[in-house]
Amino acid sequence: MKINILLLGMSGNVTQGINSVIKTSGIDAKIIGACVNKDSNGKYITDKFYLSPYANDNNFIPWLIEICNKEEINLVLSGVEENIFAISNNIAKLKSATNAIFIVANREQLEIGNDKLKTCQWLKNNNFNYPQYADAQNKKDIEKLLNKTSFPIIAKPRNGKGSKGIFVINSKNELDKLIPELGNYVVQEMLGNDEDEYTVATYTNNCGIFQDAIILKRRLQNGNTIYAETIFNQDIYEECKKITRALGIKGPLNIQLRMHKNKPVCFELNVRFSGTTPIRDLLGFKDLQAAISEYCYKKNDLKEFFNIRKGKVIRIFKEYLVNENL
Repeated sequence: MKINILLLGMSGNVTQGINSVIKTSGIDAKIIGACVNKDSNGKYITDKFYLSPYANDNNFIPWLIEICNKEEINLVLSGVEENIFAISNNIAKLKSATNAIFIVANREQLEIGNDKLKTCQWLKNNNFNYPQYADAQNKKDIEKLLNKTSFPIIAKPRNGKGSKGIFVINSKNELDKLIPELGNYVVQEMLGNDEDEYTVATYTNNCGIFQDAIILKRRLQNGNTIYAETIFNQDIYEECKKITRALGIKGPLNIQLRMHKNKPVCFELNVRFSGTTPIRDLLGFKDLQAAISEYCYKKNDLKEFFNIRKGKVIRIFKEYLVNENL
């Protein structure tokens, strides 16, 4: 059965990675891409392309309903948080007005993952390893943090993406100068070092049954993974399995962590398909294919999609010659 898949946010690397996996998976699908940017490079790698409103535009949900019905969309996916939030907030309306399937977490799960302060609070409240932290706007909390850890410490935008806006603070003098400028930030202890960082993807089926997790040691460039290697570590696996179950997620979850004092410490949760989706697909963790199979083709046994193998993946640039009239 051929299915029609709508991919939102086609200029983003995550949605483009989703597109890449679908294209190479053998799934019989027509891919309709959409983006707020009329010159999106994503328009050249999909079967059909639409210009979409921004997710916070009042016209976004009516537009989405119109496109889903016009193109007879079976499944809607996106790697862009703003789109995912808008869909989650309007999921009942979208389900009643279309025949499409929307794989998104609920608002509470998204808010925990999208806010680094709430991530820390949730980890602490649920008895997981967590980085010592403070709200940058709370002087008393910062004083308590400094009593628990030493410099350097790290300041991150609570709703930041990738490595944008992150500061490493090496002294009290630096901190005092920076604090008035930080705004909506969280300040944390420095966990391990770059060599101690891992990205972990987990997948839970639609019945709430945990399927598997893949642990990748990676190297970043401008916040994006350019190299990843499969790692097998039982402590990391068990911590991420417990986090996934406690969060109650159905579908994909991406967990960023570092080994710190011989313990895996999570510092970020991406409650969606992530930028390493095509990388882990190559390494046998085919969570996107599993999702399409169970949601669109009603397949119950997903074991074939989780045969993780040892390996390394590198990411390189690729050029396309396009029709200048498009």
